[in-house]
Amino acid sequence: MNKTTLRDNLFEKYFENQVGIVASDLVTTLSFIPETWKKLHEICEDNIEYFDSYSDLEQCKLIQTNQNDYLILKFEILNYIIIDLKQRQNISRQLLDNDFIGNCFFKKHCKELKINLDIAELCDITKFNKPEMLIDFYFQNQQILNLSTFLEYKISVDNAWTYFFIDFINSSAQLGFQTSNQFLYEQLFLNYDLTASRMQDAQSKIGMKKMNEMFAKIRTIKIPTKVIPNDLYEQYNLQKN
Repeated sequence: MNKTTLRDNLFEKYFENQVGIVASDLVTTLSFIPETWKKLHEICEDNIEYFDSYSDLEQCKLIQTNQNDYLILKFEILNYIIIDLKQRQNISRQLLDNDFIGNCFFKKHCKELKINLDIAELCDITKFNKPEMLIDFYFQNQQILNLSTFLEYKISVDNAWTYFFIDFINSSAQLGFQTSNQFLYEQLFLNYDLTASRMQDAQSKIGMKKMNEMFAKIRTIKIPTKVIPNDLYEQYNLQKN
């Protein structure tokens, strides 16, 4: 089977499913989630050095350790903002080394992994200029910021698969095709509303005509409820009712 036939077969698998929530309806109904993260992103742009509109956020959550509460904001690989809620200020470098890195905090709570060397040892902190602003925003929007931040709908056929990924933090989506040996390795990039992103690198592999056909159909994909995180599904139903 050639790449074109394999990719087309994988794509059509999405439309064999007739049970679930239409993708365009889901992202519209849950749009308050990326809107909240966008507001947080704007606050970060004003308060974190070198953080700009192209920077990504990964998580924002409250964690208790050593009998104290900390507000944790992860904004790039191995880089964190950590606010001591009792002191209402950024933690010190000494506290980072002793109570966070020394106690495997990032592996336990932030999903930093061991890859050959202990990568969590390389975690670093950055100063947030106005910590009170971050604290206030978090507690005003705590329920939304604690919701699941993505969903992935994956369909596998033998050694090939396709995935449909929606990123609620960074307001984007992606649909890709892949094989275990990378014979097939293609991605379509989408905005949160599931329109085509301006950034595409698959034109030479797929062709513009076929890409446009796929973009026109992606919004109609029905996402099975079983692949939607429970908290997002609950929010969807709350908004609908």
